[in-house]
Amino acid sequence: MAGALYPPPGLVAELNSSLSLLEAGGAQAGRQAGGENAEENADLLPMVFLCAGCKRPVGDTLSWVTNDEEAGCILLRCATGSVSVDPERKLSKRPGECGCMIETLFCSGCSMILGNIYRCTPKHLDYKRDLFCFNVDSIESYILGSSEKQAVTDEEPLTLESRAVLEEVLQRAETVLKALETRLTAVESSIASLHNKD
Repeated sequence: MAGALYPPPGLVAELNSSLSLLEAGGAQAGRQAGGENAEENADLLPMVFLCAGCKRPVGDTLSWVTNDEEAGCILLRCATGSVSVDPERKLSKRPGECGCMIETLFCSGCSMILGNIYRCTPKHLDYKRDLFCFNVDSIESYILGSSEKQAVTDEEPLTLESRAVLEEVLQRAETVLKALETRLTAVESSIASLHNKD
């Protein structure tokens, strides 16, 4: 199906290994304990990456390319409009990145630095060139469809039958209230006539 919301099958294993960078230590273990079936379903669910500062979405797994566990980053083909790129190019000062020209990525909502775009790289870092490289410390993730809470009501839904019963009960209550109003009016007029005699 065109426009499917799932990462290509070949990337699922790589994406799973990358989740360990983004998830808390117990989350992965909990998912493994849930059984293979739950894990297979989680593999197919798309993930949204959020700014760790203001929780604005910055990207998703539909544009997933790879991850770099050594550098602690994920690489995406594109990002959302809430990611701004500083047009000033700088030389990277990270070890092993000699000669890399980078542009800084930051969140347009909270100005938090999210990562870099590598514009010029040596041959061994060509896989990072012109991709959005998000630092895993600057982003959080949310797996779509992972919420477990559902709105549950104890009430029975309103049907035609229950509506008829409810209308009948309301009609009876209205009849009783009219009878009480008539009696109250009679009592008030009796009290008023006794008061006028005095």
